[in-house]
Amino acid sequence: MTDETSNAGLDRRSFLALGAAATGAAALGTAPAVAQADGRKKKPSPKDPFTLGIASGDPTDTSVILWTRLAPVPLSLDGGMGKKGDKDVKYEIARDEKFSSIVQQGSAPAPAAHGHSVHLDVQNLEPNTEYFYRFKLGRHVTETGRTRTTPAPGQSVDSFVFGQTSCANWQSGTYQLYDDLAAQAPDYWLALGDYIYEYANKGYLRPDQTKPSRKIPWKKEPQTLQEYRRQYGLYRSDPSLQRLHLTAPYSVIWDDHEVDNNFTGNKGGGDGQKDRVDFAKRRAAGFQAFWENHAIRLPDGPPQAGASSMRIYRRVDWGSLASFLLLDGRQYRTDQPGDDTPQDFGRWVEGMFDPAGTMLGQEQEAWLEAEFARDPARWTYIAQQTVVSSLNGSVGALVPSISPVLANGVFNYDAWDGYWPARTRLTTAIRNAQLRNTVVLTGDFHTNLAFHLLDDWPDPRDATSPENMNEAVVNWQGTKIGTEVCAGAISSPTFFGDPLLGALAPLVRERTPWVEYAEYDNNGYVLHTVTPDQDRAEYRVCLAGVSPKQAAGAPRTDSTVVINDGVPGVSDIIPIIPG
Repeated sequence: MTDETSNAGLDRRSFLALGAAATGAAALGTAPAVAQADGRKKKPSPKDPFTLGIASGDPTDTSVILWTRLAPVPLSLDGGMGKKGDKDVKYEIARDEKFSSIVQQGSAPAPAAHGHSVHLDVQNLEPNTEYFYRFKLGRHVTETGRTRTTPAPGQSVDSFVFGQTSCANWQSGTYQLYDDLAAQAPDYWLALGDYIYEYANKGYLRPDQTKPSRKIPWKKEPQTLQEYRRQYGLYRSDPSLQRLHLTAPYSVIWDDHEVDNNFTGNKGGGDGQKDRVDFAKRRAAGFQAFWENHAIRLPDGPPQAGASSMRIYRRVDWGSLASFLLLDGRQYRTDQPGDDTPQDFGRWVEGMFDPAGTMLGQEQEAWLEAEFARDPARWTYIAQQTVVSSLNGSVGALVPSISPVLANGVFNYDAWDGYWPARTRLTTAIRNAQLRNTVVLTGDFHTNLAFHLLDDWPDPRDATSPENMNEAVVNWQGTKIGTEVCAGAISSPTFFGDPLLGALAPLVRERTPWVEYAEYDNNGYVLHTVTPDQDRAEYRVCLAGVSPKQAAGAPRTDSTVVINDGVPGVSDIIPIIPG
């Protein structure tokens, strides 16, 4: 059998027994296996169907989505379920880890048409309460997950901890940063896109890699629903990721790699393998697999099979303290500008300033403005994918006119720099809403950054020379309307790991006045501790391509960015002094 059809799979580590009756296992009908009295060899037990773990997501004050997916052979195209039809999976929800105080129990469907995934919308829970949950099928019982509901609308909250993650490429590192976030026991966490990557083996490595940190056992990118399901089967088989999901509820949005690098709207990215199916069908397959493999509450309900679109922009509220507006910056956007797309970067071009260009689409823009208008929270978090703040890479060159590559600026077409009027509409809406504290949460860029969020940036079209363009950046004094916090990548190659970009990076930071914090070398995530007075954004970093047993691969705090209540922009940076 070929790599594309083999049923050989990677079994997740054996599930720990949940103990005896004291752990509540008896309530789900489990018991330790016993030898047969006549000494006959027992039949082998069926494979564990819960190899992908469990998760909870999109909490409200009275409900939460509980998820699992049946896949006894996670690296096969059918998950090892073959032609098995719909299944029913038992569940329990309790107030304690021992399940001595069960509040709900029953069964939930795992339809074959949805990849045997379970999306249980648990209702009638108490606000601001911690719960524990688990699933059972046959003799197999999952590990115990911890979840919680949000505070009731308007309820005051003294402190709240959440994680901000993105970009977890399988082949360029391991997931010790997921382990580290799990160890912090957050109340909630965010996955801001590129939770999986579509690449096949050796499709995306660090510049210094000659072989993958972890192999992908197939040679073609996913393009059908079954192939995307298998891609998720690989990623979700990771114990570190499963451990994080056991710890706290999350919310997820997609970026490009959940379908195809740099895709826009109904257009493929074009830099990967040639599409074997029509891109619209490929996108629909990627969207469907995304829903099947996440604990997500879709505003329009579960998708229809083969649906050509899927609304994922939505909000999550945390009492009176915080609101999260989760955006979709892929499905509705126009194509990137420039004459060298799908490459990310290039000189400034007129297409960057096309008033018809959009990142969010008209309907989502209107929804966002309406959410701003009704937002009562002290902290408003705009959770989205790509860097909003302007970054001109040529500012790192003191004499840009000597280089054709730098003379007309270096801009990221795939970020908001490629959609200048759309960004102006966003910042205008933020400014007009007069939100108390606006914090943009960003992924995608594989760099640990914090910006003063401005209402405008220097327009490269106004420059009379390359040097003049850079001088405009250095001397710019825009109006601060909030803060942008950009998390590094969980395991994907660091953006400035490239030698040329690495040489420019320090000067870009030094000469861009709205960049307040930058750490270029490491992978990372951000741990936010939010109170009514402050958001303390702690940048946890390491090199994901190095073993966590070595110092460089062990997660640590690099710096903490402090955002004070009522003060737009970064208020302070607390560095960690080694030794």
